[in-house]
Amino acid sequence: MYEEEEQRLLKFKKEYEKVELPIEQGDEAILSGFMKAKREKSLLKKKQKRLLGLAIAAIIIVSFITSIRISPTFANALTSIPGMEWMIGFIEQDKGFSAIIENDYYQKVDVSETKGDLTLTIDGVIMDESGINVFYTLKSTNPLTGGEIKYINLLNKEEFPEHTRSYNVYFPDDIQNEFQDMVEYQFVDSFSFDELKFNFEFVTVMDNKEIKFLIPFELKENVKKNITYPIDQVVEIENQKITIEEIIVYPLRIGVKVAVDPTNTKEILGFEDMRLEDENGEVWTSIANGTVNRTLSKHEKMYYLQSNYFEKPKELYLRVNKLMAIDKEDAVVIVDTEANRLVKSPKDGKLKLGETSKAQAEFFMVSDSEDMYTIFDEPIDATGKELSIPSTEFYNHENKKYWNMFFENSEYKNPLQMKLTFYPNYIEGDVKIEVK
Repeated sequence: MYEEEEQRLLKFKKEYEKVELPIEQGDEAILSGFMKAKREKSLLKKKQKRLLGLAIAAIIIVSFITSIRISPTFANALTSIPGMEWMIGFIEQDKGFSAIIENDYYQKVDVSETKGDLTLTIDGVIMDESGINVFYTLKSTNPLTGGEIKYINLLNKEEFPEHTRSYNVYFPDDIQNEFQDMVEYQFVDSFSFDELKFNFEFVTVMDNKEIKFLIPFELKENVKKNITYPIDQVVEIENQKITIEEIIVYPLRIGVKVAVDPTNTKEILGFEDMRLEDENGEVWTSIANGTVNRTLSKHEKMYYLQSNYFEKPKELYLRVNKLMAIDKEDAVVIVDTEANRLVKSPKDGKLKLGETSKAQAEFFMVSDSEDMYTIFDEPIDATGKELSIPSTEFYNHENKKYWNMFFENSEYKNPLQMKLTFYPNYIEGDVKIEVK
């Protein structure tokens, strides 16, 4: 039954493989087009944070080209969702997405609204207690080149819980008459709506003209409840203590709540290989679509892994072998943007300063580390005022990585202090915790 669908998808794969795209040129082409995409302000009830614009599309393209693994269940599920091909990149890079499709947890919506030569369609929704993913398509009788998305929001009769919201705001330079993407809402705490009627607000700008859509839709099914595993276990890697507090399993993602010991000598910037393994060695790794972790407090973070919600393993283990960490004395960078001077940086000398002004600052370094899309938290000026960074351009050139940060305004006093969030320095160990 699924042979026809499989052949159709493999045909798409072969067509992509015909495109000549050297690795370095591919990086630059993809990133120059998509890394300009900036994520809208995170919407928090009490305090606003920002997310860096990420090129989800770049990951989709690479994933789609390199791997299409079609199971009979997955192929059959796809046949019930016409036009699903563009979502393959989201699905095949994340076992949780794939399992959601296979288990009919994706809710098809297929509701449209037309304004002039533009038609906006809500393709479908995935919702659980951790958030909502809305998949949509924008079509036009004319090329969408040069257009952008000004605003996207989802409304419900109930007030939305504290959350972050992310989406791409720029269309690719080579876009024609169709743009397909996903809006992601990620809740800070577990939440479910009583009312399943929503309104999808979408504002785009084409040829300097603002076009507004407001599409009502209703979901048929409410969310599946999360599964929580209390852990509360202290582990140690190179004398750095970390407590694994709990693991929360949702259909969309798995949250691993961790707390670092404040007496540690190093700042823990990330878990490079945090993963879940079952009794057969099957691995669920970190989510590859940009959402890596969320800060809960000064010493607590939530790290997100691909979901195994629909799997029923007999045994389940949390494994960690490598952490991104840096000496606390090196964890803060100080820069004077007016003098174009790097006042303080990590002692290994890898981080360099490019051109700066009161409107922007560029940094670069030689590094082969991946996923270093963000490198700093929001800057603090000499008076203690926090600055906002609406967008950051990230790109590779030759063997260097570049970050060009644009400040929301230039009304600040130098120098600026910026806490590192990523840096290519690592410690290693062997952590294995029994979850189930």
